Amino acid sequence: MDFLNNTTAIITAAGRGTRLPGNSKKQFRDLAGIPIIIRSMEPFMASELIDNLIITVPEQDIGKTEAIIQQWFESISKPYLVIAGGLERQDSVFAALQACPEGTEYVAIHDGVRPFVSQELLELLFAAVIIDKAVIPAGKIKHTVMQIEGDYAVNTLPRQQLINVFTPQVFAYALILEAYQLAGNENFYSTDDASLVQHLGMPIRYIWDNDFNLKITDETDLFFARQLIEKKKL
Repeated sequence: MDFLNNTTAIITAAGRGTRLPGNSKKQFRDLAGIPIIIRSMEPFMASELIDNLIITVPEQDIGKTEAIIQQWFESISKPYLVIAGGLERQDSVFAALQACPEGTEYVAIHDGVRPFVSQELLELLFAAVIIDKAVIPAGKIKHTVMQIEGDYAVNTLPRQQLINVFTPQVFAYALILEAYQLAGNENFYSTDDASLVQHLGMPIRYIWDNDFNLKITDETDLFFARQLIEKKKL
């Protein structure tokens, strides 16, 4: 995409990972011989669509993260920056947005514990963002979804009107920065970047992705991730 310039990928890895207990935070856990954060970064390091990376991690892990990146990507000269994350994911992303290089036009925001992003997905997302300014990967919902109140399921939601939302989510830089600034001014918090753009009043384009783009949050996710690698599904 010769017409695509000045893109930054933000890798969010500042979480504490309490749902995946162990001696190491989940983003640094080993997944078939490679740290999860490195697997999550690799597609962006390899992609010609990405010019720079910013990685958010707990402040005490900045040095550790820089050492791991240097170890695994020593042959890649793509610029990157490791910064301290905030109390919430939203705080971390906002800090990364403010640290983007001058002239950044597009930004991809990705969970540091989603290790199976494909180059094909990146190409589809960036082709769409030029037109739609805000694009997310999505999966179809396979189960019946119900709303609960207390101990009871009180309402069945129309599955055909619902999607699962993944990352990376790709935005025009000016748009996502405006959305974060408004959210900050209004003390509006969400765990999802696209939700902030919706709060701004803008529509979100979605592109179908496959279920291999899983997020590793607990031992079950880690088990399936190892199975995918062992069976060479990815």
